[in-house]
Amino acid sequence: MFSRYLTRTFFRHLIVSDGALIVLIILYNLLAMVIPIVKLTWLASFVIFILINAILISLKVVIPLLNQQ
Repeated sequence: MFSRYLTRTFFRHLIVSDGALIVLIILYNLLAMVIPIVKLTWLASFVIFILINAILISLKVVIPLLNQQ
């Protein structure tokens, strides 16, 4: 049913558009639910939080540069 929508062009657009940011935000929220279940230490969860935010910030810089080319 969804195969006609999930084309190669769709995935290419998802990677170089803000859709990638949305996917990362969804993954970030899933990770926020998993951290209490897995019982990571406070320091490990803080490091994961910093890494994910660094990835999001770098994507906000890189994606407009890719769209200019």
